[in-house]
Amino acid sequence: DPISGIHDPQLQNYNTPLLPNWKGTALPGPLSLSEAYSQFILPSLQSDKPHSATFPMAKWPDPILRKPASPLPHSIFQNQQHTNASLLQQLQLVAETLRSTARQEGAVGLAAQQCGIDVSLIYIDGVVTTTSKDGIFLV
Repeated sequence: DPISGIHDPQLQNYNTPLLPNWKGTALPGPLSLSEAYSQFILPSLQSDKPHSATFPMAKWPDPILRKPASPLPHSIFQNQQHTNASLLQQLQLVAETLRSTARQEGAVGLAAQQCGIDVSLIYIDGVVTTTSKDGIFLV
């Protein structure tokens, strides 16, 4: 049967005899920036542990890996009104969580879309710049 979407039960614990230890995923989503913040980051901020959140990471053949990400609205960066400042802070925390997820998974890079978040944001680890030795984010 053809796969109907990211919630198709055929993708839950997908496996293949060619790679017996590998399992695919079926992430919920796509989530907006604010939804990702509310579901994954906010609970960690409210706990006793310092920011310890990570995102689930899609594995092939999760259909979310084939969906193009939506661009971030430029208004997030253009002024510091209360609403935009809040969105900018959410973006910063989502970016930090993306970095944590990449490192936990042993990935050298990770796109937000790979975590079910519909925003054009990519983290690349190990890139040394004049201002950072901690990787870079591309928006």
